[in-house]
Amino acid sequence: PALTNTDTDTNFDLAGYTTVEELLAVGGDVLKRELTSLGLKAGGTPLDRAKRLWLVKSTPLAELPRKYFAKTSRGSNNQHTHHKPNVQHGPSQPSQTGNIRGESRMDMAQQECIVVALLDQLAPVLDDTLKRSERRMTQTHSEREQELAEDISGISNTDDPNPDDGSANSDDSDEEDAPIYNPKGVPLGWDGKPIPYWLFKLHGLNHFFECEICGNERYRGRRNYEKHFTESKHAYGMRCLGIPNTKHFHGVDRIEDAMNLWKKLQMGL
Repeated sequence: PALTNTDTDTNFDLAGYTTVEELLAVGGDVLKRELTSLGLKAGGTPLDRAKRLWLVKSTPLAELPRKYFAKTSRGSNNQHTHHKPNVQHGPSQPSQTGNIRGESRMDMAQQECIVVALLDQLAPVLDDTLKRSERRMTQTHSEREQELAEDISGISNTDDPNPDDGSANSDDSDEEDAPIYNPKGVPLGWDGKPIPYWLFKLHGLNHFFECEICGNERYRGRRNYEKHFTESKHAYGMRCLGIPNTKHFHGVDRIEDAMNLWKKLQMGL
């Protein structure tokens, strides 16, 4: 069998061996060194090593079961041998995750640049809007309407250096003397103007409740209706009927109902 063993290289040709016994004759150290160079397990007795190396003659390394390989190798060896030539790999490429993160950061930076550029262009508009909002908070209703009319017509009263004070006063007086627009009959508030319609609906002022004991008096809203049972007008009507105005009659607004309830209370006493 062809076997050459030097300090620098090991040339082992399995083609020159026909049986495991012939392979065993080369020695356990040589078998161990050859198995290690192939990435196979090199432990066990010399016979085990010979049998393990004999498998390589009929089976490629890539098809050998995993159990024959050492833990640090799988069908290949990191050492430079004649069985497995070293292949020079190119520089490692960045992983797909790294590419995704890099692209995400670039997109974020690009979007930030776009937002900053738009903010610079819209800065005058934002400043004007802020000033207008602050000014409208201090304006009256008439001043807001006047400003709106000026924006629509494009004419400003400030262009006249000497405005006519008399005309302004006359406009204010005309506005005060003008009839109040109140088509839904909403009650007036403390300022003499109709209260908001949502408040009108909230308090149920669109409903009327009639009390026969009070002379068919109508009360607007549930709150006023409940309150009138403790007022002098309702108490006077109860005294006229000869019935004390106690809490038992709270909510009773019909004379017949009040009389029947008074009779039942007297029978119970």
